[in-house]
Amino acid sequence: MRKRNWLIVILMLLLLSACGQSATSGTAEDDNVIKIGATPDGYPQYYYENNELEGFSVDMIEAIFAEIGYEVEWVVTDWTGVLASLETGKIDTVANFAQTPEREEKYSFTEAYYYSRAALGVAKDNDTIHSLEDVKGKQVGNVTGSNYQNVLKENDPNDEIEIINYETADVIHQDVASGKVDAFVTGREILLAQIKDKGIPLQVVGEAFGEKLVSLPFAKTEENEALIAEINEAVETLRADGTFQDLSMEWFDEDVTISQDEQ
Repeated sequence: MRKRNWLIVILMLLLLSACGQSATSGTAEDDNVIKIGATPDGYPQYYYENNELEGFSVDMIEAIFAEIGYEVEWVVTDWTGVLASLETGKIDTVANFAQTPEREEKYSFTEAYYYSRAALGVAKDNDTIHSLEDVKGKQVGNVTGSNYQNVLKENDPNDEIEIINYETADVIHQDVASGKVDAFVTGREILLAQIKDKGIPLQVVGEAFGEKLVSLPFAKTEENEALIAEINEAVETLRADGTFQDLSMEWFDEDVTISQDEQ
């Protein structure tokens, strides 16, 4: 009887020890994983090809975290879901996220890894819209939650442009091409790449406007501040050794990793 009791005690100790090792191992592993939110249809920033997430932001961000020894886990959903996941802490950060004063109140940001410039997209056969002035009194499509709506408002002080929000860009492309709405506000480089590579039946008109820093947002914690410092060092390294410029030229045929003022 005593032997059996001792055996039970020993087995319980071994089981507890194993559980403790498993928990410690899992924590250590999790410490080196960064969960990043993205959408499945944001070509060329991120998109699926052969069941793998590809894209400019994917390449840039994975290069950053490889530099500091972290593994990236991509969490892919629609943009509204991405923002909700960031709010609730289900992900650590978000790809292709413009840094704005409003967002800085809520999140801490890394150094920028590229500069976003807005532009207007219109139907291929549209010959009446050539600039921001021409969309005053008209309807402009925008993806819900994107910062391009705010950029457009900054350039519309008298509130003369009606913004129509959509859940996805695909529907906007269709509605602009058919004339249901007059134009689409989005990233200039993004739309140019989609028109060239995906055959989207739109054209980019006018000059780029509303340049914004695109950085990685994190919840404001001491732990994240330390991580941001690591990321910033990696950004400087990859900018200095030409990695950022090479990736930008590969995706856009121009360097979007520096400001227009520096070009």
